[in-house]
Amino acid sequence: MATAVAPAREARRSATNVASTSHAASAGRLRGAWMEGEFDVQLEGERPWQADLCQFFTRESVAELCLRHVAFPENILTMKLLEPAAGQGAFFLPLLPRLVEACYAQGKKFDILGPVIRAYEIDPEVAASLRAKCAGKLEDLGISRAKAKEIAQSWIKHEDFLEARPSKRFTHIVSNPPYIRWDAIPARLRDVYKARFKSFKQRADLYVAFIEHALGLLEPHGQLAFLCPGTWTRNVYGNSIREALTSQGQLKSIIDFSDVDSFETSADAYPHFFVFQRDISGPTKISSVKEFDKIERSGDEIVRAFLPSASPLLLTRDSAAENAVNAARQRFPKLEDVGCTIRVGSATGCNDVFLGQAKEIAIERSRLLPFVNARSIHDGKVRWAGTHIVNVFDRNGKVVELSKFPRMAAYLRKNKKALQSRAKASQSKIWWRTIDSLHPDWHASPKLLIVDVSAAPVIGIDLHGYCAGSGVYQIKSDHWPLADLLTFLSAGVLGLFVASLSAGSKAGFHRFQKSQIAAVHMPQWADLSPDWRVKFKDARKAKDGRAVLNLVAELYECDASLLENHVARDWDAFCSKRPRQ
Repeated sequence: MATAVAPAREARRSATNVASTSHAASAGRLRGAWMEGEFDVQLEGERPWQADLCQFFTRESVAELCLRHVAFPENILTMKLLEPAAGQGAFFLPLLPRLVEACYAQGKKFDILGPVIRAYEIDPEVAASLRAKCAGKLEDLGISRAKAKEIAQSWIKHEDFLEARPSKRFTHIVSNPPYIRWDAIPARLRDVYKARFKSFKQRADLYVAFIEHALGLLEPHGQLAFLCPGTWTRNVYGNSIREALTSQGQLKSIIDFSDVDSFETSADAYPHFFVFQRDISGPTKISSVKEFDKIERSGDEIVRAFLPSASPLLLTRDSAAENAVNAARQRFPKLEDVGCTIRVGSATGCNDVFLGQAKEIAIERSRLLPFVNARSIHDGKVRWAGTHIVNVFDRNGKVVELSKFPRMAAYLRKNKKALQSRAKASQSKIWWRTIDSLHPDWHASPKLLIVDVSAAPVIGIDLHGYCAGSGVYQIKSDHWPLADLLTFLSAGVLGLFVASLSAGSKAGFHRFQKSQIAAVHMPQWADLSPDWRVKFKDARKAKDGRAVLNLVAELYECDASLLENHVARDWDAFCSKRPRQ
């Protein structure tokens, strides 16, 4: 299976925005027939739009492990298998010995194999290589060279799966679909996918369109099994996919592969393997795997029943955590509904030019803002190390006229080559702007900062008004006092919710991004009793961690020890009287 890593917005962002694809479009023009009619998308340049994405391929051992969780028919010749993004064939080549053996055992001619497999691969070179590889394996199994080439040719289609309209449905669909984040997809092609696939919205990753299209091609009682990021289980753009998978059949299993090198070249894609079967009902087995000398299960497997719903799926293997989160979902609104706003920090696209000490950047002082990032958060506070960011925006978030700032203009023109080399700037007249705008409503406001990837929550309070980088998420609050919100979230609340949305292998890190932070359910500050608020403030100011955890546990109707297992990394620093085990 081919995968690809999307160009990173920042070095930190690259660790969390891995894209994967075998989805390499033919140069220049993409054409296809959608249900709604013909579409014709002209893409800039002569190269495929994915050409700058690095291709990766699924390791054979990983694919074979995944295939063990798919139930194939006793007579495998009755199978109709679809591979939507074939790559090097890792998800169907292991089945060839069984298919050929079945032909021998049943006295069938090899022509019967033609309808058994359909594999799509959009990259012509990869498709040609796969045909040769497939034909070679068939020949090794005793099929004549001419017949092996004929079968391989019929199986492997050089075509974009998202444009394909097969005339038949399939009993099994197994794949590692392309992971390409929203920003890496050309805008006009994005519009085509948005019109075609209802799941492709809310900055969705391209793999969700593959899931939706595959579901539409599945036979009654057919199985769909994909190795893809687990973001669909919790992100907003996964709503329609979750609703379909929980209402149209059974999610048989979800396996977290985040701690396994799933690809031949390492990539931080946090993949999960899920198996779905249409038209049946039953619980979901949830587990995770790790890899040292060999891939093995990490921790216990649990069984969970998911009702038909678009709600994020709880993947935790902790029943106490499951009960607490489910109860909170019933009793409390979401974090964004209690007066909080969440936004990612600002990406520049070229830190070497836009970030530095004031003495290193020879521009007008009014054009420099104090800049902080994930490394700036210590002991619940945000500490500025003297780094500035070049601000090319006015108070309304609009790009300023360079002619008004001659020193900044000279500095940016000096670095024009580096700035224009960025993908987003290469075709823009405003080649010198940062990727994200800098608006005082955010950079000048008091706020909480949360590191986007960490084992435990890393949260700090910014009372000075720093500009936050892309490695952190920001929370402003209209109703909750910011110091109280910091302590409340740090007291196991944020960690509990985020961990509950992940299968959570012990060696893994969690993503504390907008969709995960927004999944926290908590009370309105004004709805809390005056007595509780006074006790909480007193405990916070006294740094009495035991009292804080007991008060929060009272709200969530759980044991304080559960929250203690999920406290923020710097809990000891600002609640020094940590409860005993």
